[in-house]
Amino acid sequence: MNVDAIVVGAGPAGSTAAREIASRGASVLLLDRARFPRDKPCGGGVTVRCAELLPFSIDPVVEDAITHAHLRVRDGRDIERSAGGVITYMTQRRHLDAFLVEQAQARGVEFRDGQTVTDVIRLGDGTFEVRTKDEQHTARVVIGADGANGIVGNRLGYASIPDGAAALEGNIRFPDGVPARFRGKVVLNFGYVPGGYGWVFPKGDHVNVGVGGWKHAAGPRLRAALKHLCRLYDLDPESVEALRGHTLPMAAPGMTIAALGSAVIGDAAGLVDPLSGEGIYAALASGTAVAPAVADYLGGTTKGLEGYQATMERELLPENRASSALLEIFQASPDPFIWLMQHFGPFWGGACRLVRGEASYEGLTYTAGPLGHALLAPVSAVARQVNLRRHPRR
Repeated sequence: MNVDAIVVGAGPAGSTAAREIASRGASVLLLDRARFPRDKPCGGGVTVRCAELLPFSIDPVVEDAITHAHLRVRDGRDIERSAGGVITYMTQRRHLDAFLVEQAQARGVEFRDGQTVTDVIRLGDGTFEVRTKDEQHTARVVIGADGANGIVGNRLGYASIPDGAAALEGNIRFPDGVPARFRGKVVLNFGYVPGGYGWVFPKGDHVNVGVGGWKHAAGPRLRAALKHLCRLYDLDPESVEALRGHTLPMAAPGMTIAALGSAVIGDAAGLVDPLSGEGIYAALASGTAVAPAVADYLGGTTKGLEGYQATMERELLPENRASSALLEIFQASPDPFIWLMQHFGPFWGGACRLVRGEASYEGLTYTAGPLGHALLAPVSAVARQVNLRRHPRR
């Protein structure tokens, strides 16, 4: 099959890129190795700022709407805070991803699931040959949305994405309905897992429970941490089903994410938010941002997709750098920060504005003026040394 663009990987990043590229008049082939619908290890939270990136509602796949949070440091006092409105929608990846693919198909995208890509070759004329076990396709553009270890980035010479964090999560079912104490609320527990947190997310007939943190520090203790989290919130750890571990790719500063007629997006570009561990926002943002660059390239006005990289370096990567710096500071001493979120309205309000997209990490660093922003890097560097002494890399 010969098309203008091939997108490999049909998660939120890939389906969004395919839809946006097709909406600009290009022919697009979207490939995924799994048969849809398929599940993915993920908490399944779609923040308000994330949902607002989409030109359609995700209501058909929303199972709960979050308006409150339970915040706790380790085994301390549990404090409930109201966000004053919805801040996050809860869904399941098997439903969300299939829905996003349907939206792409509605814009003319050709979707083929169960197609494992075995090779990606850049030909002498600048086009690409994409081979699967069953087929062979050519395109002027190829987009890698196939994860940090994806074949597109590997075959085309993009740098490998280091695993910055690791998580372990599963589901506890409630056939008669999720208990009222969890409905409309997220449970967040801090200070027990280095570099991360534990969570309980409500869904339609179950809750998703998980723990995650820095891979080098949290990895060996995730199972124990998950059991402890369950007991802390009166959940039976033996009833956890579909237990899965996964890593979270986080790109190093300065990594190339676009070259000539190719680009990597979402997890394949390591665009996970370091502080929250959330990746769906960056998936949708990068999938959206790559489309204008593809249109310019196909239209002959540019010689590659570097415009996409420029957009990311201007709009998203500074946010990830600020998030990474704030993570180091927070993890060096989480207790006072959580106390402020539990008891100090403006601090909790700032967190809610972040989730709603009304504020940015960069913007929050200016809360104390230019000096506060200037101090972010040096304070983060000191905090990083504190964290490394506590949790040395092996």
